[in-house]
Amino acid sequence: MEETSRSPRRTQTKRLKNIAIGALINGKVFKKRSREVFIDLSNYGIGRIYGLEYSRAKNLVSKLKEDDEVIVKIISFDDGDGNYEVSLQDIQEINKWDKVKNYMRSKDTLEVSVIEANKGGLIVRVEGIRGFVPVSQLTPEHYPRIQNDDKNLILNSLKQLVGKQLSLRVIAADAGAQKLILSERAAKTESYSNELKSFSVGQIINGTVVGISNFGIFVRFHEDPPIEGLIHISEIPEKIQIIQEKIKNGDKIQAKIIRIDEDRVNLTLKDLSEDPWLLFVKKYNVGDEVKGIVSEKNQDIFAVVLIDAVRGVIFENVDDLEIGKEYQLKIKDLNIEDKKLILTL
Repeated sequence: MEETSRSPRRTQTKRLKNIAIGALINGKVFKKRSREVFIDLSNYGIGRIYGLEYSRAKNLVSKLKEDDEVIVKIISFDDGDGNYEVSLQDIQEINKWDKVKNYMRSKDTLEVSVIEANKGGLIVRVEGIRGFVPVSQLTPEHYPRIQNDDKNLILNSLKQLVGKQLSLRVIAADAGAQKLILSERAAKTESYSNELKSFSVGQIINGTVVGISNFGIFVRFHEDPPIEGLIHISEIPEKIQIIQEKIKNGDKIQAKIIRIDEDRVNLTLKDLSEDPWLLFVKKYNVGDEVKGIVSEKNQDIFAVVLIDAVRGVIFENVDDLEIGKEYQLKIKDLNIEDKKLILTL
């Protein structure tokens, strides 16, 4: 091995083109000097740990001996002397991140204690790694409902969760960026989705006001698990300032479901008349006999029949049907999602 005054040299093979910044490479220590370490990266060439990366890994570096096997990350392609600039990776830390990434891939639900709170969310630790739960990823049970969105009051509300255990799911894990994001909503989505199957768009719900903010009103309409919907300010007939004077937390309120998206529900106060289709499917089933009035005909192809404000169609004996006349009919097919009602004589 030939050395210069700055960098020890080994016969280097041509660098592989597919190596990338941030890549993790196995190597072996072949030279330690004051404030720098040289790593044999085999076919990739030589890596050098120095400067800031040396300072960051000082405790790890102090334990290294020549011929020790290590894992390094590529920082740059040239340290100014023809070597890769690399950083020393803690194998134990890598194993921790691998565990966390496995939790994310398998969608495991973890029981985790809250250790801190800030205005943006909660701080937790998973496998010794510091993680963050954004406020937006909290379930309705723990989401801070603060009128006028006062940040100090939001923080005080979040601090009440410090020391408590939450059921969380890992939704983002990036070892390079030291970013670990967890979600309480994701851990509860399945149970919420199952409960929401009993609710439909257009349905009128009775609930309790659990929060008022500048962008709307939160209404809880199911207790176990706690399910809430948002009445956005665009779905409130009056200005939010007027509503804030009229409504307070704990008030009972009636609203209509206008959207269900997994565990998120949007409500409105604008039109509280229930969807006639919802009333129809509660009252009738396929095979039931009903009375309906023919409202229009499309030549002799089909006729439109009105039954309790719901439009149905009939395809048989159309030429014998008279507009405005009531007929005794039978329900052949009924699908509320497609708003489809097929009738037969």
